[in-house]
Amino acid sequence: MSRVAFVFSFLIISFTQSLACIYNVNELKDGATITNDKIGFDVPYGHILLTDKLQPEAEKLDSLWKATKDVDYYSDYGLIKIVQGKYEEAKNIFLEIEKIKPGRFETAANLGTTYERLGDYSNALKWIKTAITIEPLSHMDSEWLHVKILEAKIHGDRYTTSDFLINTDFGDDTIPSTNLNQSQLLKLKSELFYQLNEQITFQKSEDKIIGLLLFDLGNTLLALNRTNAAIEAYDLAKTYGYSNYLLEIRHDYAKNLKANVKVVQKNSVESQYLLIFIGSICFLIFPVVMFFYLKGKMNSDQ
Repeated sequence: MSRVAFVFSFLIISFTQSLACIYNVNELKDGATITNDKIGFDVPYGHILLTDKLQPEAEKLDSLWKATKDVDYYSDYGLIKIVQGKYEEAKNIFLEIEKIKPGRFETAANLGTTYERLGDYSNALKWIKTAITIEPLSHMDSEWLHVKILEAKIHGDRYTTSDFLINTDFGDDTIPSTNLNQSQLLKLKSELFYQLNEQITFQKSEDKIIGLLLFDLGNTLLALNRTNAAIEAYDLAKTYGYSNYLLEIRHDYAKNLKANVKVVQKNSVESQYLLIFIGSICFLIFPVVMFFYLKGKMNSDQ
């Protein structure tokens, strides 16, 4: 897939799918929305939830479910319970849906996230794997990373490494080094963004895994020459408690690179103005020079 096609596909799917592992949050069955996200696909800051709409929408969906027995309304009702942080209620709703209509991708994905928020990572992993089995390419083919996150939560610090979480690392040099090509870096960047955006929606305090993944997102962005976004990702990694000498080195490198680019841009603009000024002077002087040249030629001919 070409880079242009990949980016276009990502834009389309981002507006039609849900939170990274929560199915159908952008537009509910009744047409309502409960998020108002800003457009941006480099640095994740979580979804902006319309909290004042949640309870009225939950009551409406509950009524629609009871009146129609349409399981989609009930699923959206459970989704709002997740967003409200009422995880036990959400779990019971989705387990009931699984009994009513088993094998739905939406149910598996939402149960996975519900169990994760409850701290039951084993069940979370089971349901996320089930969701992947049902729809292997769901969520921009990024659910493999959700599996890795859950496995790291289960097994602890020895699994909280770049090699385990993203199947690669960016070396120990000042500048991130990688064997990934441009297309692979873009795909990894999108997958990291997609999964981190959900994690950050729910997790606002320090977290080792999120911090490390944000650091690797910064490395990916720097390798893609997206310096400003890389600095943002590194800053966000710090807020999630990630501390590493490489983070400081690469953060400083990116800031210096940004400053140098500004100097180059400033010099370039100044050079352009100088060229315009010289050109203007030449444009003004040329007719005068030609006038005296022609006048002198005419006098010599006489």
